[in-house]
Amino acid sequence: MPPAVIAALGNPGADYAATRHNAGWLVLDALAEKLGAAWRAESRYPALVAKVDLAGKPVHLVKPLVFMNETGKPLAAFLRFHRIEPSSCAVLHDDIAFEPGTLRLTVGGSDGGHNGVRSCIEHLGADFIRARVGIGPKRHPQQDLADHVLGRLPPEDLAALERAYPDFTQGLQTLLSQGLPAAQNLTNTRR
Repeated sequence: MPPAVIAALGNPGADYAATRHNAGWLVLDALAEKLGAAWRAESRYPALVAKVDLAGKPVHLVKPLVFMNETGKPLAAFLRFHRIEPSSCAVLHDDIAFEPGTLRLTVGGSDGGHNGVRSCIEHLGADFIRARVGIGPKRHPQQDLADHVLGRLPPEDLAALERAYPDFTQGLQTLLSQGLPAAQNLTNTRR
């Protein structure tokens, strides 16, 4: 069954806007723009939320407005309020296992050392869909992982991400309209 929610993990504030950790937000913003969705602040969660109609079905786009390691709590509150099961939620997040310009859709598994995913698992369980946005591995083995993910996207990585927006938004729209297997066939086979 297609999900009813796509949430993106990121850190609020201008200092984090173009960092690798906010790649999920960048992709969700591209999807919202393509769908003509308007963001509105929701203080009870807290989050930015946009509601769209896709193939006659309401779909919520959600950006929790808390720091990465706390994102599961407002997302769980949003799902409870709307009576949506966590299995009907896809979470967009950055992933160092894939190069920039890559999107992979999976379900379940561990947090892989990602604090935002860890928070989501803690508050939602592990059965949500993961939309993993590639940001590439650390450039130097001695670099601290936090410095890497909180670093700004280099121009070439940002360009690769932006070039992939049409593929990403098509894959996410397929996820929302046709479900996970159809979307995986589209996104997980592209380079």
